[in-house]
Amino acid sequence: MLLSATCNPGLEEIAIQEIKERVGREAEMFHRGLLVFKGKEKDIFKLNYFSKTLHRIIIVIEKARIKTLNDIYSAVKKIDFSSFIKPEQTFAVRTKRHGTHPFTSIDISSVIGQGIIDSFQETTGKKLKVNLSEPDITFLSEVRGDSFLLGIDTTGESLHKRWYRKHTYITSLRSTIANSMVRISRLRNKETFLDPMCGVGMIPIEAYHFLSEKPNKFRNFAFEKLFWLNTSFFEKLKTSHREKHVESRIYGFDSNRKVVELSVENSRVAEAKVNFFVSDATVYPLDFDRICVDMPYGIRMKTHLRKLYDGFFRNLLRSDFKKAVILTASKCMKFVPKMDFEKIYTAEYGDIGIKILVLG
Repeated sequence: MLLSATCNPGLEEIAIQEIKERVGREAEMFHRGLLVFKGKEKDIFKLNYFSKTLHRIIIVIEKARIKTLNDIYSAVKKIDFSSFIKPEQTFAVRTKRHGTHPFTSIDISSVIGQGIIDSFQETTGKKLKVNLSEPDITFLSEVRGDSFLLGIDTTGESLHKRWYRKHTYITSLRSTIANSMVRISRLRNKETFLDPMCGVGMIPIEAYHFLSEKPNKFRNFAFEKLFWLNTSFFEKLKTSHREKHVESRIYGFDSNRKVVELSVENSRVAEAKVNFFVSDATVYPLDFDRICVDMPYGIRMKTHLRKLYDGFFRNLLRSDFKKAVILTASKCMKFVPKMDFEKIYTAEYGDIGIKILVLG
């Protein structure tokens, strides 16, 4: 079957690596933030349960070239939806549209929904019901130029919404970006790890989960309502998995005592052994094997930012480390001293352009 996966735009390379590691599949970038690959049913369960850089895994059921809404309706109407949904189940259609078209995303969703209802009624004689708030099955569609994709969501709530994130802060980092940074740092067991501006602890917790291979627990998955999938494999997967013992010493500190207290609570819920404390990243020695940090980039901190960046990078360059991975907003690159970075990732975080700098 053809599968697709969504991820953070600009970090497709990291997500492709994880797919290869988890299920042995060679994924390709369909466009920024969307990967496609051929897979098997068991890959759906493995990626949903273990992936830390992906947001959503989708079963692609139709690809077509389209120009009009009628083209979309025709592409949908020919599918036998009785293979995917029961008469008593409800459904919804979510659409993303990119490019210039004489129709909206709402128009596309409406046409797809009608095509699903008409096809199912023609096949079974029964009419499906739409439920936009809590559907049993969610069909995801994307129109980009003249390209049309239709798939079935197997994930449900995005994988970046970790169960342990009980406490957040105005600058909290998305968990999938945090995990991608840990992967970029090439952290290995027994090495020391530090986040010197840890906030509520997202990066150190993801570092621990990366090493321990902790699954995505305490949640439901959309595939559990797909009657045509053999979920017995998933049940065996859950019972047979054993987390790895973490020998690395993982640390996080921040100058804000309040967020450090929140990070301690998050790590407790996350079952992650991280040493958190209060300190100053411009002064405290950064002599750790791997360093990952999400630098502040608030607009109201403009004067303070230059002083903070200058102090942090001076401290970093006099420290002994193997690799440092530094995230900042693109607009704050003017505060970053010129140096020989191993690699620079240009990515997106919501509507903010970000850079991930690799040093070492």
